[in-house]
Amino acid sequence: MEASAIVLGSSAVVLIFAPENVLASLAIAPSPTAVPLAQLYGAAIFGFSQIFWTARGMLLGGIYGRAVVVGGFTNSFVGAFVLLHALLAVHANPVVWGACAVYVILAIVFGALMFGRGPASPAAPGSTPPR
Repeated sequence: MEASAIVLGSSAVVLIFAPENVLASLAIAPSPTAVPLAQLYGAAIFGFSQIFWTARGMLLGGIYGRAVVVGGFTNSFVGAFVLLHALLAVHANPVVWGACAVYVILAIVFGALMFGRGPASPAAPGSTPPR
């Protein structure tokens, strides 16, 4: 959770405060429409980063942490496919490759949390009692 919060949060700050630079690195002309859309996307992933940072100490995959895991998985899974589709059109852009790699890794991790066994109960055999 901490790593995803930091990666998404730092990406979001760049998108919010320097959208023209991000758009230029993607070979997109900064227009009156593209700049606010990039900033809105930055705001959305900043929101995800704040959710992940807040949930960093929670038991994830259980009843209470499930909403965080489902949101993270959905965002990263759809984002990975969108970026893979973009890579078919833009073959050599390292920014898109990097973003795609991050989204694929996040999709795998959140998928493991979502479809895995879930967290162990604190009262499970072999666990130590809280102090």
